[in-house]
Parts: sequence; structure tokens; C-alpha cells
Amino acid sequence: MSRREAALPQVFAEYAKRVQYVQRASDREYSSSCPACGGAVHADHSWPDRCRWFVDEKPLGWCRRCSSVFFPDKAKQSMSPAQFDTWRKDQIDREEARKRSAERALEFLRSQHIWEQYHEARGDAGSIYCNLCGVPDACQAVWQLGWIPNHSATIPLFDPSWQVLNIKHRLLTTNDTGMKYRYEITGQGQPPFLCMPDASLAGHVIAVEGEIKAMVAFACLDDANVTMVGLPGSSPSMAVLQVIAGASDITLVMDPGAEEQALHIADKLGPERCRVLITSDKIDDAILASHATKWDVRRWLKQARKVA
Repeated sequence: MSRREAALPQVFAEYAKRVQYVQRASDREYSSSCPACGGAVHADHSWPDRCRWFVDEKPLGWCRRCSSVFFPDKAKQSMSPAQFDTWRKDQIDREEARKRSAERALEFLRSQHIWEQYHEARGDAGSIYCNLCGVPDACQAVWQLGWIPNHSATIPLFDPSWQVLNIKHRLLTTNDTGMKYRYEITGQGQPPFLCMPDASLAGHVIAVEGEIKAMVAFACLDDANVTMVGLPGSSPSMAVLQVIAGASDITLVMDPGAEEQALHIADKLGPERCRVLITSDKIDDAILASHATKWDVRRWLKQARKVA
């Protein structure tokens, strides 16, 4: 869905100050963050659309994430319990259909080994692009990074068994929405990038804001004993954070200006086991600009501050 910035229709005026990122999907449907559970801008810079607002004879809002329902004051008594149950079932069926569609797309991606096709098409242009980003050829091969000429660099996202979960595209140019990233399959969540998918996540984990930044830092450290993951942005979902929830110690490496987001993440994971490092530049830029060695990166990581 393309973004069409809007205001909530007047019928939902009582919720206008409680939501952000309002978009118009059609003449009869809007989306936004949720008045109950919130919602932040996604890693690809797209707006949250978890809460859907329906403008018809029975206007109401419904959150796909927390299942809260929001009736306009004047409409709260206009739907009978039976009508409401029917409406809720219709929305659940719609969401299940969306999930089934995403699952079929994932099955196709895996069966056709789409990420391998992108990797094989990498050529000199793709290799040079990744080199300039700070990712050496050997790491490109391990992570099966790929390339679509004049479109994007591709990043397969694997689970701990090296089963691909999705492919993230780093767009070479941005469109009018300012989006830098998109996913091959929508509706499959935003899994983290595991630098070594089969490594244990039970000990010390370094979680870096951004997949490419994690790649560059991991490659620079060149240490098989380091466990590092790339988070999809500064406001990862609980599903993403759950992947590292079993870690004994966590170092969060965040972009400049992301102090507040770092504290939110630490609060969700348990501040007593978290440290935060915010470098003066984004960590990949800092590594490239200063020609940093692994000793430099180790020194930076030691400067991470305790949260609690």
C-alpha cells in the first residue's frame, strides 16, 4: 500500500490525538498506530498500519496487533453483540488469509532458492558495492549477499538452522516515501540478521542497529567467538527481541541520537544485563572513516555503559 498521509475522519475525532502516522488506504479505510499498543516507524521507514479504521455504516477501529476495538462514542451502541461477533470473525479471516498468502510466498522463495539467484547475479558491481560498504568478499559469500542491477543489494535473513526467513533489499535509490529498504515478502515480520546463524545466543550478544552495520562490525572484529546480530532499526518488535531474550549479557550498539530507543530496548530485555554503546558516527561509517582495526572496535565496545 502506498502511503497517503491523512487525518482520521471526523467520526473518529476522539482518537485523533492518541494515534500517529495516519494513512488513507481507500475512501472507506484508514490505518495508523494503535491508541492502545502504539506502533513506530518500521525499519524500512514505512509507517505502522496495525490499527485499521473503517468508515462505513458501522464505523470502528480495530488493531491487528492487540485486537483492541475502538468505537466512536455515537456508534458504540449501534452494533449488536451478534453483529460485532460477525464483524470480528470477518477481520480475523482476512488476517489469516494475509498470513497464508505470506506463507505461500515464503514456500516459493525457499523452493526456488531466490536468495541464491540474487547471490549468483552479484557480479563485480555487487561485490564492489558491498566492499565499499565495508563487507569483504569472504563474508559476502558466507552471508550469500546478492544483487539486482539498478535496484538493490539483497540480504538473506536466516534462522539458527540457516533456513531463510525473508530477504531484505537495500534499495540503491529511494522513492518519494524516502524508503531505503523493503522486504521480499510482506507480512512475514522483520527477523534480525544473525551474523553466525548457528551460534548460541545464550551468552554475550552484541545487537547492532542495522544489518549492514552489524556485518561491517563483525567482519572488522574477525572473531569467531563474537556473537552479533543486526536489529531491523531502532524500534524492533518484541518478536525480534525475543530472539536474543535468552542472552546472559547484551551490548546494544545504536546510532547517534538513539539514546531513548536504546533505553526502551533495554527496558524490554532487562536493563540489568544491558550495556549501550552510541558512537559519534554510525559504527560502520566510523570503521570505514578511521580505517579501524579489530582492536579499535574492541576498545569502543568496552566503552559501552551499563543501563542499570
